[in-house]
Amino acid sequence: MVKKISIFFAYTLFFMLALMYFTPKDSIYFSFEEKIKQVDVVISNEQVKDSGFTLNITDADISFKSISSAKVSKTSVTIFALYNSVNLKGITLSSTAKSFAPLNIESVNVVYSIFNPLYATIEAVGEFGELEGEFNIADNSLHLKLKPSQEMLKSYQNSLKQLSKTKNGDFVYDKTF
Repeated sequence: MVKKISIFFAYTLFFMLALMYFTPKDSIYFSFEEKIKQVDVVISNEQVKDSGFTLNITDADISFKSISSAKVSKTSVTIFALYNSVNLKGITLSSTAKSFAPLNIESVNVVYSIFNPLYATIEAVGEFGELEGEFNIADNSLHLKLKPSQEMLKSYQNSLKQLSKTKNGDFVYDKTF
């Protein structure tokens, strides 16, 4: 009986891994790209490579309403059944954002897990400081907490005024879509 159960789980695991490996991740990405064009976000000049369990995208230029907004050096998308993540590294914002925030973002990680199905978690690190938050899928609300860097505190006071300050010096942003 134990042997039959272990064989069942082994076949199930093999099937799930094979399904994830052979999923056409690049086709899903290009479908996503078409969807975001409807809200005037265009990703261009990127190199897309399916690496089995991950989709790697390099040198992507992002434009919003035909205005160049950011350049992302490396993006890694992992799609598993129980755990999905998008990791962006080396983000440089357009110089038009210089008056609002520092231009360099080291990394942004977005994770969605079946173990916490109502939330997607967000973590980011950059010249602005450290950011963590979550997006509530059920009510379309975003909650972000920023631990600002010294540069952010010194040079971007007007941007920080748009956020709520907590007792411990962090800044919070809440928005429902």
